[in-house]
Amino acid sequence: METAGPEITGPEPPPPAVKLLSRDSITTGTYRGIAINSTDDATFAILEDYRQKGVASYQGAVHNYFADVSDLKERLPFFDYLTLDEQTDTDSGVQISLVAGRVTEIALNNRTALKQWPQTSDSTEAIRIGDEGEVLYNKLVALSTQSAFAPKFQRITLLAKYSYAIYDPAKASLPWNITFQVEPDISEAATVHFKKKKVQYIIVNRFQRL
Repeated sequence: METAGPEITGPEPPPPAVKLLSRDSITTGTYRGIAINSTDDATFAILEDYRQKGVASYQGAVHNYFADVSDLKERLPFFDYLTLDEQTDTDSGVQISLVAGRVTEIALNNRTALKQWPQTSDSTEAIRIGDEGEVLYNKLVALSTQSAFAPKFQRITLLAKYSYAIYDPAKASLPWNITFQVEPDISEAATVHFKKKKVQYIIVNRFQRL
């Protein structure tokens, strides 16, 4: 039997040539509507508006990590799915479908459809189809503190068509990286740094494509 030789590939295309025009460190005031000392939720809302308008694109981890269940409060309307599970996948992991923050479907990882979760809880305490806003958020917080259901909050994942968010305290304070297209050949790469869930400072590099 003949042994295949090494795969022949062409040279990789060179990266686009860019020139650094300027570098700024912003510690007071605002940058594109993002105020120093503003909350991560307020910053996310501004950036998401830019993204939807096609003005900015996310590079790397933007709102991909959050520190605790309380961080779900302002994020739920932006995502399509919420899953709750232990550190490793289980058949009893919970999948919740959302439309504008409203529960439309509930199922377990084993594909069992539910009308509410937990099934054994009182209907006023369980997450039910139709729950939204403060009702849904308050139920999530309450269930996360109950010993019987707390393990399902070890790994919380929010999913959308364009991104995801994962419960990870160690990564919750990582900077957010965003690129703004200022002109056809000029862009700004902004890195937003946080401390205790508030904007601490912003680094902005302006590049020109050659």
